[in-house]
Order: sequence, then C-alpha cells, then structure tokens
Amino acid sequence: MYVSLLQQIQITTQQVAEAISSVLGIEVTIVDDTLTRIAGTGDHKQTIGQAVAGRSLYQKVLQEKKEIIITDVTTDEQCRNCDRQSVCKQLAELCCPILIGTEVIGIIGLIAFSAEHRQEIIAKNVRLLTFIRRMGELLAAKAAEADSMNRLLFMKNQLQTVLNFITEGVLAIDNTARIISINYAAETMFRVKAQDVIGFHINEVFPGSPIPEVLREGAGFANREVNIWQHGRQHHYMINAKPMIVDGRIQGTVASLRVMTPGADLASACSKQVLSFEAIIGSSEVMQGVKDQARKAAATASTVLITGESGTGKELFAQAIHCESSRSARPFIAINCAAIPETLLESELFGYEEGSFTGARKGGKPGKFQLANGGTLFLDEIGDMPLSLQAKILRVLQERAVEPVGCMRVLPVDVRIIAATNRNLEQLVAAGQFREDLFYRLHVFVLELPPLRERKDDIRQLADCLLHKHAGTAAEGSRGFTDEAYKTLEQYDWPGNIRELENAVECTVIRAEGSAITKADLPVKIRGQAGVGSRQAKRLPAISPAEELERQAIAAALQLFGFTVEGKKQAAAHLGMGIATLYRKLKRYNL
Repeated sequence: MYVSLLQQIQITTQQVAEAISSVLGIEVTIVDDTLTRIAGTGDHKQTIGQAVAGRSLYQKVLQEKKEIIITDVTTDEQCRNCDRQSVCKQLAELCCPILIGTEVIGIIGLIAFSAEHRQEIIAKNVRLLTFIRRMGELLAAKAAEADSMNRLLFMKNQLQTVLNFITEGVLAIDNTARIISINYAAETMFRVKAQDVIGFHINEVFPGSPIPEVLREGAGFANREVNIWQHGRQHHYMINAKPMIVDGRIQGTVASLRVMTPGADLASACSKQVLSFEAIIGSSEVMQGVKDQARKAAATASTVLITGESGTGKELFAQAIHCESSRSARPFIAINCAAIPETLLESELFGYEEGSFTGARKGGKPGKFQLANGGTLFLDEIGDMPLSLQAKILRVLQERAVEPVGCMRVLPVDVRIIAATNRNLEQLVAAGQFREDLFYRLHVFVLELPPLRERKDDIRQLADCLLHKHAGTAAEGSRGFTDEAYKTLEQYDWPGNIRELENAVECTVIRAEGSAITKADLPVKIRGQAGVGSRQAKRLPAISPAEELERQAIAAALQLFGFTVEGKKQAAAHLGMGIATLYRKLKRYNL
C-alpha cells in the first residue's frame, strides 16, 4: 500500500498546521499528493484521512506546481468547475505547493471563513505566501529526512535478513573494537543474543580474537585458524577479516567466522592466502638468482628444503612456490614446529578421533596433513621437531598416509612438503638430534635464502615498502628517507634480517616528526652500530655444545611465549630460571 511522504510525518504535519493557524488566526488544511487530507484545523480536523472529493483547487495546484490565491470564491473563474461550489462556505483561499525539487508532495491551504479573514488574505497575501512557503520547505525537509531514514532502516533490515541466512558467523566492530553488528550464526556460535552484546568490546564476547589486529595493522587477513576457550571448552574457528574504510580512514572491521569441523570440504576453507614471486621484494642479483631457483622448484612436485637465518622470508618463498605450482588451487597450510608444545604437535599434524584423549573435541579434529590434502604443507622450523615425531613424519612421506591419534585406520593423503629451518641439519644429524633418514628425505631441492647483509642493494626498496605499510596507520601519513638515512640503513649488518628491519622502520615511524626521516630518527642501535653488527657478533665468545643446547631451548621458549616482557617471564618460568638469568643469557647468546 502506498504511503505518501506526508503520511510518514503525519504528526509533524498536524503540528505545523496548528502552529500556522495559531500564528495567523486562519484555518489551515494540508493534503498530500493523493489529495488525502493529512492535517487540518477547525472543521477540517474532523476529515483528516479522507480524500478531497471531486474536482478542487488542490488538483490545479498539484498539476501546475505553483501558488494560487482566490480572493472571492463566488466570482473567481477557478472556482466555477469545483464540485462543491454550491455548498462551499469558504470566502477566500491561499494554496501553496510543498515541493521536494520539482515534485509536489502536498499542498498547504489557508482558508477564510469570515470577511475578516478574507480581508487578511487580500491585504497580506505576499507576506502570507512567504510564510507558507517557509512552512512548506520545513515539511519538505522533514519528509525527505524521514524518507531517508525509512529507506536506511529498510536496507538495514534487508541486509540483516540476508546475513541471518548466511551459515557463517558475521560480526562487525567499530574503531574502538566494540561490536556494532552480529548475525544469527555468530549468536549461535558464541551463545549470545545480539541485543546483549552490541556495544561491548569484542574481547568480552570473543576473548583472544585476532579481529582487532586489523584496526592496529591496517590490513585484513584470510583463513586464520584460531583456538579459543569458551564455556569451558576449546573451540576451533577459521576467520577472515577486512577493514571498513571510510574517507580513507579505518572505521572498523568486518569478519566472518566458521567453526572448524572434520569434513572433506574443510581443506579448501583452510587454504592460506598465498603470495607470488612478484610480491617478494628484492631486485638484487642475489635475490634474482634465488627466485630463479625457487621457480624451478615450483615447476616440480619435489620436496623443498628452505634454509636461511631467522627473518629472511622462508615462509614467503614457500607460499610463492605453492602459488606457482600445479597445486596453487589447493590449500597451503603452514605449521611452526617450534611454536607448538611437543604434547600437542602430533595431534596438530595428524589430527585425532573423538574421545581419543581428555578434552578431545566431539567429532574429532583433522590434522594439518588432512587439511593440506591436494596442496602444500609448510613445516617451518623443522629442525626443532622432536625426534619421536620425526619418525612419524618420515612414515607419512614414505607411505603417503596418516594415522590420526586414537584412530585404528590410516587415511591416504596427497601432500607436497616444503620444510624450512634456520639451523644446520647436518650438524644436528651428527649430534643425533635429527634423523638421518628424514634429512635425506627432505634434502631433495635445497633453497638457501641470503641474509639481508648479503643483499644490501634491496634495503632501500624494502625500507620504502615497510615505511608505507607502517606509516599508513600513522597520523601524519607516509614520509620518505633522506639519503643519509638510507646509507645508515645500508651500513648496518642486520643480524635479525628483514624482521629486524621492519621493527626499526616501525619504531622510526613513531619517533619521526619532520616531513622526511633522517638518520637522527633511526633507532640508536642502527645509527650507532652501523657496519659493526656482524663484527660484534663474530667477537662473541665461543659456546660449548651444552650451551648451544641451552641457547636452542631459550630460542624455542621465546618463539612459544613471545618476545614481550610478559612472554619472557613465562619463558623463564618454563625453563626453570629467573628472569634476570634469562636476560643475562639472552645477551650472552645474542638472542
């Protein structure tokens, strides 16, 4: 059923009619574009909601879209064709269209039922018209505002209806990480009602969620696996998130969530968003050579072992090899063998059956090998994998099948392995810390990534890219490096490689105040020790085999708990040493 714009604001329209009548002392009526009376005073108040019968002056105003003034209804030619001329009690009338643009949405009529009021219309018609036009403009603005709000509400309800039909959970947060929208599937996942969580910080509803990272980092992420404890149980989600950008600024984040359940279609959902070789920064001769070798690896189905110091971009190359391989349409699954406790690593790799151990999820859980079926499995830091699991990995590589924890059958898998390590596997084999047979299984195509100090021609390009990434979230926007700053960056030896460079650039973005980044804006360590980083590292005292094992244990603990102050406290407790001792050993082992 059609509802006119004036009908949508009927209460306001009646208030305006009464206000006009009170100010002028003349009766008022207001009709809409269907000639239905929307408001009125005096006798016309009793006919609100009724159509104006027959041919009338209002029809003429509606057609001609202009004001009409009748000073004597008995003699005016415009009244001769009125169907109500014989019973009309009006002596004079002033009619003014209510316009939105060029469209008439209604008419305001001033009606004189007495000679005094008739004389008022005759004497003051110019001033009265000006006043009535203003009242018409007010009603038009109110009607347009109400129409826009109704349209927005309708669109919002439509969108919410669509979202509620989606089986994935969808929620949105504002720029303070407070929930502004949540669909029915997400309500079911978190066992909440929308009205109970709208306006609450997301961590109060979804503790440990990575979604607020988008606000800090300025970039979204795809297919991230997250384990969260809720309601006394561990839940496993796959999350995609993107920033909501308005006028070039991040105003919030929208995310989709999916409960991870065993199933054949799960693998494709778990595929990481991968990068091509073109996305890897570096045009130096040494990097071009590495990319050429990596492309050769991508053209085969062979196992690849990527070696190189920490922070040289091993996972980026693994992603690029997958992206340019025949398996690019299938999942790329990554797991850090050093970041997961030994007690959990087996179930993460091979999965488990329901009831296989205390706390096992109902229905079980597929392992990384199953999720990567048909695609690529990236085993990062494989040199830190426990010996007990190395034997099982070797069996999977030989038999192309996995046996989930608690399962009595083997499941065939078709997975290409790309492994990576920053340790010398041959030395680990000699020390009995890595299986020789697994070493030769992995040592098919070896890709060695150069440290940053051996590809200094790429530092300017890398620094510019990292500056753009981090300055995008800074209030002052992006800046550029001065030549002196570039040279300082190139003179430093970067023992922490690209990861250390990124940290330095991020720190610089925060510190810098001028329009360009100078040497003085760089971290003290960079500008004070440029060119001597590697020499200092070489002058460190030699460490014994026992100390090397301790160094490796500390490095693994830091990878597990993080490099924050709190992470170091947890690492120290895990290693059974005091925090002061840990800091002393970090310095000794150059960690």
